[in-house]
Amino acid sequence: MATLWFLATEEGGFGFHFDVLEANLINLSIVIGILVYFGSKFLGSTLEGRRSNIEDAIKDAEGRQSEAKAALAEQQQKLALAKTEAESILKQAQDNAEKAHQAILDQAAADIERMKASAAQDLSSQQDRVVRELRQSVVEMALADVQARLPERLNDDIQNRLIDKSIAMLGG
Repeated sequence: MATLWFLATEEGGFGFHFDVLEANLINLSIVIGILVYFGSKFLGSTLEGRRSNIEDAIKDAEGRQSEAKAALAEQQQKLALAKTEAESILKQAQDNAEKAHQAILDQAAADIERMKASAAQDLSSQQDRVVRELRQSVVEMALADVQARLPERLNDDIQNRLIDKSIAMLGG
């Protein structure tokens, strides 16, 4: 066998080449050829699987994006609805406040009118009481004056005439 090996190298067959550049290029092209031949199927399937995974990830991301857009639109619609409702509540509160304000003003006006009427009634009753007291006072003063003058003016002759006149009026 040793002789076979030795013979192959002497006649240009198989053997070791000690020229580094030439040997490396030949070896490198052989390795690349083997890798391309056997590795293309493996590399192709790996790249195809990776491509499929990337496409699935892109489709998934697009689906999530469309879901997010739909959720965003829904939330924006809810926000607009909430703003409309808030404006409605604010308007209603303002209307209620205005009604309460007007009711308070109306009640105050009614209370003022009632107080005026009560004051006028109190004033009228005070005036009536004062007028009655004045009349009674005038009557008492007039009676006192008459009683004071009566004995001077009323003598026996006038008293007899008054009695006769009263009897005549009574029908006697």
